[in-house]
Amino acid sequence: MEAHRKFSEWAVSQGVEINGIAAHRFPGRGLGIIAQRNFEAGETIVVVPISALRTAQTVPKRISRAIGKITVHGLLAAELTLDTTLDHALWSDVLPTREDIAETMPLMWDSSLQSLLPEASKVTVSKLKSKLSLDWAAVSKAFPDISYDDYLYHWLIINTRTFYFLIPKAKKRPPHLDCLAQSPFADYFNHAAHGCKVAFDDTGYEISTDRPYEKGSEIYISYGNHSNDLLLAEYGFILEENHWDEITLDSYIVPMLSEKQKLHLEEAGFLGKYILDKEVVCHRTQVVLRIFCLPIRRWKRFVDGLDDGDADQAVVDISLLSILQQYENDATKMLASLPNINSGLPSQREILSRRWKQIHNLLQATIKRMQK
Repeated sequence: MEAHRKFSEWAVSQGVEINGIAAHRFPGRGLGIIAQRNFEAGETIVVVPISALRTAQTVPKRISRAIGKITVHGLLAAELTLDTTLDHALWSDVLPTREDIAETMPLMWDSSLQSLLPEASKVTVSKLKSKLSLDWAAVSKAFPDISYDDYLYHWLIINTRTFYFLIPKAKKRPPHLDCLAQSPFADYFNHAAHGCKVAFDDTGYEISTDRPYEKGSEIYISYGNHSNDLLLAEYGFILEENHWDEITLDSYIVPMLSEKQKLHLEEAGFLGKYILDKEVVCHRTQVVLRIFCLPIRRWKRFVDGLDDGDADQAVVDISLLSILQQYENDATKMLASLPNINSGLPSQREILSRRWKQIHNLLQATIKRMQK
């Protein structure tokens, strides 16, 4: 842990305040933040000033001007790839290794394993590939000596270890995906569905405890209200217990729609994004299922909020149950096939199996609830 001690000392020299916590390697869980004493709720444990952040504004002009138009994600990755300073060396020494990234991130997996990802994860990985391709085109044109592998590694570091950031008093808010900053030491925190409070203002970030913590326990923050499919694709892990978990039903519902039905749904703003969580299906799913069983005028009344839909719910539930049973059957087949897959690494196949088991359990619980 010597590298982590040196990096923490460097972070403090940059104005970062660290109160009663430290980087720690937890057996079987990897690196995170440990409580070095008991904490009450509401105690400030980390303060990171604006001056310590790496943002689009701190990238040297020789880099940003040479590249031109590019995402903030792509620009920060370019700077990391090109940076040879001592400060960067101290920080890079505590980042996940290239082997870690290659093992955990589905973007790096064998294509045969990528094809076995849940649908929502596939969609996210596809978007990441498209974004990476555009960023790499801009960077490689400006700096042709950079290797793709080096850039890819740093691009995924930025993808997994940045915080949401807005330029203080900015006149125009940039796109959400461009609101990124690297925050030293704060990027040690692992994710939980509920975690410490992360506050941001024009002075920087302040992280405070959300509840009491005992000495020796791991302290978390929350990266957002994310499903396990998104966490897997974006960060390379899933949670065993995730309050925000959900699955998409698009791949089962959208192929059932006629072109005319798709047009009605698109005009009403309800085409796609059909979600099932641990308790209910979303309103969008209720809308699309009714287009199969109602005359179009009655369907529009439901869409416009003029009909509560109670009279049709039993018919809608029969349609939904059929879809969920088909999905459950497919999940069962996937779980049976995964032990026979030899491509990729054992850890990659294991996390795929765990995710499909979660999906199967969610579907099974919903089906049983509906059949009571």
